[in-house]
Amino acid sequence: MNESEIGSGSVTEVATDAVSEAAFGGTLPAPVRKNLFKAFGRLCTAAVDYPVACLEGKAAEKRAETEARINLLQSSSQKIAEQIEVSPEYAQVASEKYSRRIIQEQLNVDEISQIALAELEANEVPLESSVDSEISDDWLSSFEREAATKSSDEMKLLFGKVLANEIRKPSSFSIRTIKLLSQLDNEAAKLFVRFCSNSVSLRFGDNIIDGRVVSLSGNAAQNSLSKYGLSFDNLNILFEYGLIVSDYNCYCGYEAAIAKDNNVMATLYHQNQHYGLVAIDPSKNTPQLRLSGVALSKAGKELLSIVDIEVSDNYLNDLAAYFKNKNLQLVVVKT
Repeated sequence: MNESEIGSGSVTEVATDAVSEAAFGGTLPAPVRKNLFKAFGRLCTAAVDYPVACLEGKAAEKRAETEARINLLQSSSQKIAEQIEVSPEYAQVASEKYSRRIIQEQLNVDEISQIALAELEANEVPLESSVDSEISDDWLSSFEREAATKSSDEMKLLFGKVLANEIRKPSSFSIRTIKLLSQLDNEAAKLFVRFCSNSVSLRFGDNIIDGRVVSLSGNAAQNSLSKYGLSFDNLNILFEYGLIVSDYNCYCGYEAAIAKDNNVMATLYHQNQHYGLVAIDPSKNTPQLRLSGVALSKAGKELLSIVDIEVSDNYLNDLAAYFKNKNLQLVVVKT
């Protein structure tokens, strides 16, 4: 079969297989390879080094699109000057300013894509865990708009992780969550990391059923979590950004994390570790386990997976003591 006989579907398949082979040794599941190619073809210019020559056409297309936008601005500067009665020099400066902005925005997206590629390379995707769904065009459009404005290393890292996770498993992050992430300032971002680092979550495999910072024996609305850097005022900031729910003393049942016959239905996840809860005295029943505290919102649970957890033993020690009073012991679960 010569090149002219290859259909468009086959070209896409060959390209995605080539990306996987060049960057990952061919280990990516087919749906993930497809999402990778679609995302990079949509977002990147030649500034991101596509692994294979067959992708250069897509890179050139994206590069030409960016250059055309810049040329259009520059060629129109004289006409703009005449229409609004300003000097050509003023219009030229304005044109150059917006040209620089366009270039910088594309550079931001390219760097974020590079981070996503590194995340995919660093975290292997099991072949059997792949979800056969496609990353949506609407999601990519929204992501591109928000990512283009991110210049700080911290925000680029977060957006890169979001893109990598969405390529692995589409619909992991809603468009609303992407917009929320884009609006975070440094203070709110640091508070969110602190909150997530002290949180526990109930997990069925990769699915986060619930996530919260348990109030232990106090009430978060009365500053019981202030010793962990989560004062009432700090919690209000997280709520204003839509990262936590409004009821600081809501509860969720965690009975599924209590071991029965040395097995748990779900794990209690804390500080990058899966735990089960084992009865200290088996003769005493623990029919219910309601954990009260400050819960993550839907967006907060989605973003929990990309946060770099800060290691701290203070909360873990207090959490273990809290469970001990309930005749339960935290035991590491191998997954």
